[in-house]
Amino acid sequence: MPASHRLDLPAIEHALRKVQSRFAELSQHFTEQRDPLTDEVLLNVVEGYALIDDYVARGVDLFDLQQLNLMLEINATVLCGRDPAGREEYAQHLLATEEHFFNNVEGGIKDLFNWYGAHRNESVWKRAAGVYVRILSEPQLFIEGNNRSGSLIVSYLLMREGLSPFVLTLENAEGYFNPSSVIRNSAKHGIKALYELPKIKKKYAAFLEEQAPAPSKFFLKDTPLIAQQGGH
Repeated sequence: MPASHRLDLPAIEHALRKVQSRFAELSQHFTEQRDPLTDEVLLNVVEGYALIDDYVARGVDLFDLQQLNLMLEINATVLCGRDPAGREEYAQHLLATEEHFFNNVEGGIKDLFNWYGAHRNESVWKRAAGVYVRILSEPQLFIEGNNRSGSLIVSYLLMREGLSPFVLTLENAEGYFNPSSVIRNSAKHGIKALYELPKIKKKYAAFLEEQAPAPSKFFLKDTPLIAQQGGH
């Protein structure tokens, strides 16, 4: 179902810039050390939001077998942007990521696709949280950039339901990074995962829902999609 509103990309960049400017201060409350938010990383993430905005506007279903490569494109964008020169520089890494994505039996796309199929009828909060947990837990879906890619895929799922995307802000940074550390240190499979991961998913779903303003229009433009498309 295509979204009725487009993302306000300057507002998203502004929120990320505020986090960037106070990252050292914020990181004192993180349970694990995090790499600073460089200009390159920040702008690549904004390009990632533009990409998922386009996916949602076009009604793309990332969990359709024919569209799975578009999930890889999200990861490539957060790592090296959309510029062809950056893609060339990262060519070997992107090739290795594609191999890992499709062929890693325990943590690749097959695991995520099967999980999503089994939980398709859950609330969007639980689905989005569960997808984030599957992407980030060991073994991870991508070789690098799982946090950023996972958050964009979460945002894509929320936007498909007419909700605002998840965007890192000064207010939610600690609530985002610390649970993400727990997830990154959790295994997808095994006895421990059977009782640990559902609890983590439930907590993260509650966190995502808490971020949703009412009415849920943060980071969305006022102009409806139909008006922007000239009434078509």
